[in-house]
Amino acid sequence: MFYCVSRWLCYVIFKIFFRYRIYGKNNLPQRGPYIIASNHSSYLDPIAIGILTPTPLNFMAREDLFRNRVFALIIRNLNSIPLDRERQDIKALRRGIKVLKKGGNLVIFPEGRRSLNGELGNPLLGVGFLAQVANTKVVPVYLEGTNLALPVNACFIRFKKIRAFVGEPVDPDNRTAEEIVSLVWERVRLLKERAKS
Repeated sequence: MFYCVSRWLCYVIFKIFFRYRIYGKNNLPQRGPYIIASNHSSYLDPIAIGILTPTPLNFMAREDLFRNRVFALIIRNLNSIPLDRERQDIKALRRGIKVLKKGGNLVIFPEGRRSLNGELGNPLLGVGFLAQVANTKVVPVYLEGTNLALPVNACFIRFKKIRAFVGEPVDPDNRTAEEIVSLVWERVRLLKERAKS
């Protein structure tokens, strides 16, 4: 209930203040499990991804966000899984696999941290590993405008236009984790080019 109400409120806010639009929504699978892999340049990114679909999503979130008890309570109720970025967090990966095996959907930002300049960074292998082990499709997403609406180190939100571009899912088939990540990120790059054209 908390997730559904929060999602609805965020969707309304994004539509009104950020003129939020989604392109390629038909590329989202009708049912899970699947992984959404997106670029990351703002604290607004998880919200922009969360309102892509009414289907509940689970988020891999950096571990230090859970240190504040109140904020931790909120994001846990929004299906967030703590992830230690400084080491191979096997516990978090196992929880992610468990979510996928149960038919849930998972959101990952493969860059691991926000981009300081809005450019795409190098993706980590976690998304490829999870897709390979759980035999799950990966949906590439490119977010445009979140870095302008709430840049890194900014104190105030700016009402800039935000758009989400959803690409064709990558099927793990018999690909290695490296191959999956490479293909997913290539599709994110193509979505970025589409957004700029």
